[in-house]
Amino acid sequence: MADGAHRQGLRVLVTGAGTGIGQAIAERLADAGCNVVGTVRNAERAARRTQAAAPVGRSLRYVALELTDAGQIADVAARILADGGVDALIHNAGFGVFGAIEDVDGAVTERQFAVNVFGPLALTRALLPSLRARRGRIVWIGSLAGRMTLPFQGHYSATKAAIASLSDALRMELAPHGVRVTCVEPSDFATGFTDARCMARSQDSPYAAAFDRCLREVERQERGAPSPERVASVVQALLETPAPPARRPVGGNARLICLLHRLMPARLAERMVRSHYRV
Repeated sequence: MADGAHRQGLRVLVTGAGTGIGQAIAERLADAGCNVVGTVRNAERAARRTQAAAPVGRSLRYVALELTDAGQIADVAARILADGGVDALIHNAGFGVFGAIEDVDGAVTERQFAVNVFGPLALTRALLPSLRARRGRIVWIGSLAGRMTLPFQGHYSATKAAIASLSDALRMELAPHGVRVTCVEPSDFATGFTDARCMARSQDSPYAAAFDRCLREVERQERGAPSPERVASVVQALLETPAPPARRPVGGNARLICLLHRLMPARLAERMVRSHYRV
């Protein structure tokens, strides 16, 4: 895939394409003429989504992929490679755990990292030969939470910080092979993420009152946020940019938040976060 080339006809894999940001990205790229495969978690939903996309005339189909299942990851990668490979891999799939560090048990923590980090990493490894051969692109959908951790979202923020680090390493390792890598860092957008969040809270938790106050504010911000179409437009632009950036914050005040986080003393930043979320 030559830099700056017209992106129509690109073969793109978008994970977590059933709702929210992933759905917006898959549909936008398909409308732009890309051949898109989107992943969802079960086969029945994949079939329904593929059937719904057909009358619209998009080159968009869906496959089932559970990112905690190594066998499914290997199978999807093998089918993609057998079908000609991929020019762009968009990592969007993931979910969030909301809970105090003390209240989130080991099984939930393991699933958080399996879905958000380990599964995508395994899929990347499987598809890298094709991406190198086609001088492709990798886009990770991270989060501003990977830079600035919020209370009760430590596990989610840790996965997003891990994604950003992996993205940076891949960017350096793959640069000599012509593969461009970017981590997109959205702020709040109106998606199904809010309702799908995994809650870890017991009634007798010493953190219960602060948990509830923080959750109310987080949900208020998310439900009033803009459409994920803005993130989709940024991803499309990244596929069309000869030299995409290492990180791409997107959303209301996202760039300002990143700047302040770099320049502001850590104690002051923490004080502001705790005051805003009343913890």
